[in-house]
Amino acid sequence: MDCAAAAAAAIYRLPEECVAHAIAMTTPGDALSSSAVSPAFRAAADSDAVWDRFLPPDHAAVLARADDAGDHLGRSKKELFTRLCSRPVLLDGATMSFGLDRRSGAKCWMLSARALSIVWVDDPSCWIWTADLPGSRFPEVAELVDVCWLEITGKLQLSLLSPRTTYAAYLVYAIADDSYGLECNIGILPPKATVTVVISGNGTKPTSTAASTSTENTICLQHMQGEEETAMHRRRQEYVRPRKNYGWKLVREADMDIRCPRRRGDDGWTEVELGEFAVAGEEDGVVEVSLKEVECRRWKRGLIVQGIEIRPKHTNSN
Repeated sequence: MDCAAAAAAAIYRLPEECVAHAIAMTTPGDALSSSAVSPAFRAAADSDAVWDRFLPPDHAAVLARADDAGDHLGRSKKELFTRLCSRPVLLDGATMSFGLDRRSGAKCWMLSARALSIVWVDDPSCWIWTADLPGSRFPEVAELVDVCWLEITGKLQLSLLSPRTTYAAYLVYAIADDSYGLECNIGILPPKATVTVVISGNGTKPTSTAASTSTENTICLQHMQGEEETAMHRRRQEYVRPRKNYGWKLVREADMDIRCPRRRGDDGWTEVELGEFAVAGEEDGVVEVSLKEVECRRWKRGLIVQGIEIRPKHTNSN
């Protein structure tokens, strides 16, 4: 027997507890892969000792807020982890959802439209509430009827997020067939998204000594020329609008950092990244995410808002 075979045989003779401890020091993806090595590894990789390590320490407290609190009872730790990755649970009267990132086990949150602050949302001539749209995680979504001032804001406590994780915030939405005023056009100012992180000393209201960081990004909500419009944003464009005896030149400078929409694969909705931020440790504070189009004051219709999702950012998939 060569050295490699002898080492492999020695590993298979390790107690299940030792194998489980080693697997728990890896990642959820590694644990899933290791279950295919051998029956002994499968027993260790599927054990509660491993998957309890991948679940957030406060998952029981979070799930106690679930609208269907009994749905997760009686599951193994692995089953619970898999369930939270594939089907986030609704919390607090279906105003937000909680799930896990399959790669890292980090916490993912989504604030429903009901949990957001939307300017003029209480005026039915500006916004209406629509129920039971296909693919929506929540029972209600907000549909834009007609406004010239678009402003949507969501807030989440940093303590609800996983430490040592880079997060991104996404607006999850759809565009109605009769929409207008949402497309990206040359000469029209696009919406701006701002992500602000305020770290306070006591976890309540920020004090005068609170540390604050803020980033701003340009957003495109609607492509009128297909996905190739993403590339168009990244080069300078000129358009001459003819007038009698003169021409009016409109220019849009290249924007290498503009955030463009993309179709979500799991529910058929559209999302656009609003910005990213890092959670260093178990900090007290709040992250505030906002989308605004208030400068050009053009009238807009047809934006259907499901919510704002905050999840770990993976650079190779965005």
